Amino acid sequence: MVLSINELVHGFSLAVEATQFAARHKRVQAKFVDVLKITVIGMAIAHVVIYGLVFFPLFLLQAGNSAFATLLQYDSTQSTLALLSTRGAVEHFLDMLPLLGLDIITHVRPAVFASIFFAMLSEIDPEYSDALKSWPPRRFRWAKIKFAIQRLSRRYLMTLGASLLSRVPYVGWVVVPAGTVSVMAKFVGYPLSGAVVVLSVIAPDSKRTMFFVFKSLLAMSDFSRDLLKPYFSHLGAKPRQQVAFYRANESTIIGFILAFYFFVQLSWVGPAFFILAQAAIALFIVRQTPRPPMYTPGATWQLTQDKKEPKEL
Repeated sequence: MVLSINELVHGFSLAVEATQFAARHKRVQAKFVDVLKITVIGMAIAHVVIYGLVFFPLFLLQAGNSAFATLLQYDSTQSTLALLSTRGAVEHFLDMLPLLGLDIITHVRPAVFASIFFAMLSEIDPEYSDALKSWPPRRFRWAKIKFAIQRLSRRYLMTLGASLLSRVPYVGWVVVPAGTVSVMAKFVGYPLSGAVVVLSVIAPDSKRTMFFVFKSLLAMSDFSRDLLKPYFSHLGAKPRQQVAFYRANESTIIGFILAFYFFVQLSWVGPAFFILAQAAIALFIVRQTPRPPMYTPGATWQLTQDKKEPKEL
């Protein structure tokens, strides 16, 4: 689906409206603080544990390297540089650890973030909140694992295939641009994606910007799935159904996510914006989806039904 400018703007405006709504309601603010406390504690524990598990062995290796160099009289320059390089890579990883810790919490304790979603939802539309809560959460763990493996494998094989084919004499240089056009076309259409690739060939310095935009679009897709977990899990949506929902609302979702995405990437303050986005997605759900009925045993719900008229706050 080619992205629609109008729907992108609509999604972004929903995010702004939801943020303003959350700022006006003390119950949402109180829940935000509670979830933020749990998140910060979880990230701090993860930081201490990983720091100890990684840096203590590195410290022992550095000490052993120095001791053996002294006792055996050998040149330890290369091994020392390797250890220092490893330490630098680990420190860079730890700089991004808050976001990794956040990702761990969203998968291990999804109820933590679901609580602020429902706090916001109950303030916006109590009847919608009660109806959605009546549906028993379903996890589909194996289906999610299978879907994630398939998606990651497909991306890896595409990357590997492009890398290998790009080395073929005479025609290899066409592979990466052609692949880029094919993937980006679903977001911006073939004319614009082709123009972007041509620009990257004419002006090599623009490749980094093009890659950043492309990577961000894929990351926003993953980000939106995390935010929509409470909605999906309560309605028993399987991964394929979630993909269909995303495609039906793609432009609006990306516009919505765009308001938070770059703030979430900030190391130590990003989690606060993720929690805010998790609350704000409740407004997106109310505006973009029909309210499900109260659950009855054996009931199912179609995620991609016709959208209802927007509800004014």
